Amino acid sequence: MVFSINPFSGLRARTRLLLAFTILSVSAMILALVGWQGLNNTDRALNIFEQQALPDISRSLELAERTANLAAIAPYVTSAGTPYMLEGLSQTLKTKIEKVLSLAQSIPQLDAAAPNLQNLLQRLDITVNELIELTRQHLFLREDLREYEYRLRSLVDEAERFDTANNSDISESMTRMVEILITASHIQSADSLASTRQRFLRLLDSLNNSAVSRSGHWYDELYSVAVRPDNLFDLRLKQLSLEQRSAFLLASTRAISEQLSVEVQHFVDQIQSRISHESQRVGAAVSSGKTGILLISFLCIAAALGGVWMVRELVMNLASVTLVMSRLAEGDTHQQTPATERSDEIGDLARAFQVFRENAVQIDRISHDLQEQSHLLETVFTNINDGLSVFDRDGRLIAWNPQYLLILELPKDRLQKGMSIEEVHGLLSKEAQESWALDGMALDKDEVNQMRRQQSQHFERHFANGRVVEFRSSPMPDGGFVTLYSDLTERKTVEAQLRQSQKMEVLGQLTGGVAHDFNNLLAAMYGNLQLLESTLYDAPKPLKYARRALASAERGKNLTQRLLAFSRKQHLTPEPTEVDQLIEGMLDLIEYSVGAAIKIKLDLEADGWLVDVDPGQLENVLLNLTINSSAAMPEGGTLTFCTRQCRGIELNGGITDAVHIEVSDTGCGISEAHLRRVFEPFFTTKEIGQGSGLGLSMVYGFVKQSEGDIRVQSKQGQGTTIGIYLRRKAEQVALPVAEPVTEFSYGQHRCVLMVEDDNQVRDAGQEVLEKLEYRVIAVASVDEALQQLNQHNDIDIVFTDINLGTAVNGLHLAEKIEHQWPEIPVLLTSGLSVQHLSEQYGLKETDTVLAKPYRLDELAMALDETFKSHTDERRNRL
Repeated sequence: MVFSINPFSGLRARTRLLLAFTILSVSAMILALVGWQGLNNTDRALNIFEQQALPDISRSLELAERTANLAAIAPYVTSAGTPYMLEGLSQTLKTKIEKVLSLAQSIPQLDAAAPNLQNLLQRLDITVNELIELTRQHLFLREDLREYEYRLRSLVDEAERFDTANNSDISESMTRMVEILITASHIQSADSLASTRQRFLRLLDSLNNSAVSRSGHWYDELYSVAVRPDNLFDLRLKQLSLEQRSAFLLASTRAISEQLSVEVQHFVDQIQSRISHESQRVGAAVSSGKTGILLISFLCIAAALGGVWMVRELVMNLASVTLVMSRLAEGDTHQQTPATERSDEIGDLARAFQVFRENAVQIDRISHDLQEQSHLLETVFTNINDGLSVFDRDGRLIAWNPQYLLILELPKDRLQKGMSIEEVHGLLSKEAQESWALDGMALDKDEVNQMRRQQSQHFERHFANGRVVEFRSSPMPDGGFVTLYSDLTERKTVEAQLRQSQKMEVLGQLTGGVAHDFNNLLAAMYGNLQLLESTLYDAPKPLKYARRALASAERGKNLTQRLLAFSRKQHLTPEPTEVDQLIEGMLDLIEYSVGAAIKIKLDLEADGWLVDVDPGQLENVLLNLTINSSAAMPEGGTLTFCTRQCRGIELNGGITDAVHIEVSDTGCGISEAHLRRVFEPFFTTKEIGQGSGLGLSMVYGFVKQSEGDIRVQSKQGQGTTIGIYLRRKAEQVALPVAEPVTEFSYGQHRCVLMVEDDNQVRDAGQEVLEKLEYRVIAVASVDEALQQLNQHNDIDIVFTDINLGTAVNGLHLAEKIEHQWPEIPVLLTSGLSVQHLSEQYGLKETDTVLAKPYRLDELAMALDETFKSHTDERRNRL
């Protein structure tokens, strides 16, 4: 090996390193002394050079720079755009010339080396001053020419106005002369300028001979600009002369600058010759120092090579061992350990490291496997969406993830490792401690905790904020159990929303269908009772019975309309509403909702005050509160509706007048724990399946959207009072009062085609129409109606139901009549709401529908109005 030929291999590493560093230190000291002496000699030579040559060099370079700057700035004088700029350039040039003269006087050798420099500088000063003066005159001439040009353009504008007003050719001649003058102000040749002047004078004479009255004014103005002293042509000639003289002076300035540069360059060349001589002298001193340093350097290099050779074989082995250590630290376990055969300290280190490397490789392999497993488990443990906790066989908490704290709402600073399961339960909210359930069935907490150590358990907990958490617990082989926690709140909320939506959809469909059939029954009753009433005017007692039956039918009609509104089949919009009248009008519906065991009490004192709300929505709100109150009084009680006029109360951050509505019951009341959650969606204290928890949340949403406020007061065993504040309408309007119609138009024996699929409604309607002195053709379907229209030419109007029990409805019939018999008007009727007809049948906003059931006078007025409007419309088309 390479280490066997080393003559110092018998020495210890410490001895060899000390010997090498001693030799290097002595050599470095000798080199420093020789270098110090050489540097002193060079410093003395440089001082002499600096004292003799540097001042001359500095002044000559400064002189060359200033003369070059002076020559470069001089041409900019002619390009000055304003007198202010010219003044600044002239001052700068004068200052620079004075500095160059002063600098030239400060160099004693300059008169001998450059005798013409002073004369050239004085010539340059005279030339630049003359150039500045010419430029100043040129600027003044340019301003005079601009003034003439402005006056000429004003004449052009005046001539154009004169041309527009008088249709004269004078303005064209004027415009041409002005253009000649404007062109003359930019001509660059004196001969061209003279020719232009002659042509203009000829045109000016012709203008003077013009018969137009205003040409004299124009002639005087043009004569003043172009003929009188200091006219435009004279000024342009002066300007051209100045430009030629300026060009000559610029050329002179360049020539003088070139001569200055030659003189300065001659002086600089002499200075460079002196510098070269001094440099040779300094170079000789430096060469002498270099020679001495070079000799000592060779000695130092020889000593250094000897030291390096001794250190090298130590460092190489030490570096090899260090490299292997570094590779081992980086994870490379395949390198072999060098220098293990050496007998010095490096050999001892290499052999000790060999043992360490073998042990480290084994430990690293085991550690790597453990880290991979630990990282995988930590990642899964921390990032799963569910919470996770681990309790040992003694019921002590040993591990948990962040989601465990979030889902169970446990305080992070209070949860500690080793806490018992009872202590952890104590950190939960009261509802979560008590509400252990599975599929709605309550579970025993102690029994569940005991079973969790033996077999898998599955249960739920309900928290105070309405969240539902699912627990899935499994026992561990060595005792204890692991539990996963899943937040089911969102899923259960969506499920409840879906169930409620399905219920409301079915309720709407059912209510709409029932209302349609009920309205048909009422229509038949209405018709027959009105016919009966008309025959009993001589029998007071039977007449009273008939009118009582008609009143009941009217109440049934109102009830049907409220059912349609409740099922959202009626289009509802905010409008001025008197709350007292609305509550009195829905009293029958309230009585139906609460039953006979509950007494209804009204205390209404908001008469005359209007609120801007959706009356149908307000009815739904009051009906919701009624149903909630009746549920709180299963054994009966008193339900009170109270209204008040409130002036100057605070509502939604402002002071306003409002109508206060109170709904009070004498029921079981609400606990304090539940009172703060009554407006939360899906919150209910009823048994599962007994309520959706949406009633009061819908009430709250309606009140807030109507810019109102709602408040709840309740005590267990003393009942509940819900107060609603609705802002009073700012401008109180008078509500329309429905006056009974006693007079109506009869049919005058017009022919009515009546289309109705219900036999009883058709028969009653036919007799009512005949009572109104119409001739009636009654059919049950669209096909029969079309057949009658084809057979009869005397049909004056068609009266049809929309829902005829088939795919072809009354709207289809109306469209066919409009295309084939446009002269026949159509009156539609239905027991469904307008919104339902729009959604299901495509009813247009312009279509008029007579709602079932209808009174005799309503039918007569609707037929008469339809006939008249159709006649007027056809007359307007023609």
